[in-house]
Amino acid sequence: MRKSVLSACVATLAFAGITQAAVYNGNGATGFGGGVGSSALTVTDGGTTINFSLASSGFSGNALVLYLDTTTGGYGDTASFTDIADGGRTAISGLNGGNPSRTTATFATGFLADYALVVEPGVFAGLFNLATPTNFGFVASAGLAGTNPLTFSINKSDVGLPASGGSFSFEGTLISTSAYRSNETIGTSVTVPGSVGDTPNAGFAGSTTFTTANVVNLPEPASLAVLGLGAAGLLRRRK
Repeated sequence: MRKSVLSACVATLAFAGITQAAVYNGNGATGFGGGVGSSALTVTDGGTTINFSLASSGFSGNALVLYLDTTTGGYGDTASFTDIADGGRTAISGLNGGNPSRTTATFATGFLADYALVVEPGVFAGLFNLATPTNFGFVASAGLAGTNPLTFSINKSDVGLPASGGSFSFEGTLISTSAYRSNETIGTSVTVPGSVGDTPNAGFAGSTTFTTANVVNLPEPASLAVLGLGAAGLLRRRK
């Protein structure tokens, strides 16, 4: 009997722990070769951090931009972003200052971006504050490592999230560091090419509109601890 009770408790705890990690798949598009569209992003609660692991075939020379909705306020699209001080900021903005041209990302209803996390394989991953659309504030490096999977992380405190519990949303787009946008996203979307020659990608002047956002629910560690104590008590009563 004790063995069966122990098994049930372990299974219950394992089920509860599922909320500590979740997998978000790309939209299946392959405009840039499928490095993001065919990828899988695992998001894990690391206590004081949020950890990301991207299983991807690679997208060297381009950037994955994860827009984060973590607090009240923010932006419903990228139309007002004009910071092009470097390749990462250009990818966030979708603005090409040389052409000039703009490719716009419009977020899902109810999603307002507060931060952007830029991931450039083999180069850099960093977190930016979007509060000033003409001059994004650099917050911190995201500790990019590996190839497949790519791993990176951010501090909860850097994006206004509590130490435990809470939730946030994100949407991801694959774009070149010169602002040529693909049709590959993490989060369902619709892409409109800027010209016939760009099909199926948005290109320099097209658009991507997200239809849903990816929601991450962070666990309450205290609730898991209570569940563990309850399981231990049940075992003691069964002895």
